[in-house]
Amino acid sequence: MTLGNIYYFNSTCELAVANGSFSYQAPLLLREMEHDLAILPFVFASENDFVLTENRPSVEFLETLRQAEFSLPKFFGLSELEAMPNNTFNAIFPWGWSPAAHFKLKTLKEKCQADFKASTVFNWDEKHKSLFERSTALDFLNNLLDEDHPDWFITQELIGQQISSLDDIELLLEKQTPLVLKAPLSSSGRGIQMIRKPSLNNANKQWITGVLKQQNYLIAEPFLEKIIDLSFQFQIKSEYEIEYLGHSVFTTNTNGQYQGTLIRPDLQKKQPETDSDFNELIPATAEILANALTKSVFSQTYQGFLGIDAMIFRQDNKLLIQPCIEINCRMNMGILTLFIEKRIHPEATGKFELFYGKRGEFMSFASEKKNQWPPEFRDGKLYSGFLSLIEPGDQNKFGAYISLGTAK
Repeated sequence: MTLGNIYYFNSTCELAVANGSFSYQAPLLLREMEHDLAILPFVFASENDFVLTENRPSVEFLETLRQAEFSLPKFFGLSELEAMPNNTFNAIFPWGWSPAAHFKLKTLKEKCQADFKASTVFNWDEKHKSLFERSTALDFLNNLLDEDHPDWFITQELIGQQISSLDDIELLLEKQTPLVLKAPLSSSGRGIQMIRKPSLNNANKQWITGVLKQQNYLIAEPFLEKIIDLSFQFQIKSEYEIEYLGHSVFTTNTNGQYQGTLIRPDLQKKQPETDSDFNELIPATAEILANALTKSVFSQTYQGFLGIDAMIFRQDNKLLIQPCIEINCRMNMGILTLFIEKRIHPEATGKFELFYGKRGEFMSFASEKKNQWPPEFRDGKLYSGFLSLIEPGDQNKFGAYISLGTAK
């Protein structure tokens, strides 16, 4: 019998890492997000696996997912999983590891197999914190650019730098605006300030001072003329085995916060006037990143899913790639979307998106969209329409869904 894995949605893991406490609790709204979206890792799971959730989905909702060809795991609360015998589970895959995650899952960890107990992520080590920091991603990028690299990569003078005082930021603003400021530890575009004017206002100064007090430094980057946001997705299985899973293209709002991930986008169609062949540049970039990962601190101290956010941007009427904006040493929505693609028709295109609103709004939103664009199947696989990946309830503020074909 194949032993199952446990999946656990703790999307605030970066905040927990920054806090460092085993008893860390995220702000209320983010805890509500984790609660509402708790079943989402089912996308990664098989029938032998388990998803840790205190809000078990109904049989009727699970049937809609089963019709869409998802292999559904078992959904159990923490106490139910803790009551199971030793050696019940193979390994644990949280959204991301943190001291708080290790503490919460400590009983379950002991019920896993020996290979997992021998892995680099079985216990929290203080050096793991640096894997989540933007300064580590910046070092990775600098090392990449110090070696031979293709001419479509960003140049060294256009990448970020580490800043540790308000005065340093004001000096930078005298030379260039806009400027993008990033906290060392944050996720999904949060912890970012766009400084569009050559002087700081009081709100800017307050935010900068708060981050410097809590995390000691900031990353300051020149503003780039972004064309496409993308992310290269990997799974580090051991120090010597890194699997490239594919790339994802995502959308953000004007502040750089994540909105959704495109399903099988045509990048040439998205940017038809360029002579660059993205179908060649992207795999070549992925190979360079995979080779760099094998020589990095990530392969030496981490096992699990990992995403490297990148960008295609325009500079002097030429399109270039910024191959490493940040490194997400955890699961991410891009990897989740790649797993979704495996379950839908190979010709289907669309988008994975998150929803946020008042209590109950997702339920009415999902009902309306499903009536407008009911799921349609081709060759037994979902081809078009709207499918909610989270059971809509009257208490939900957050949701997740895919829209394919004509659905918008």
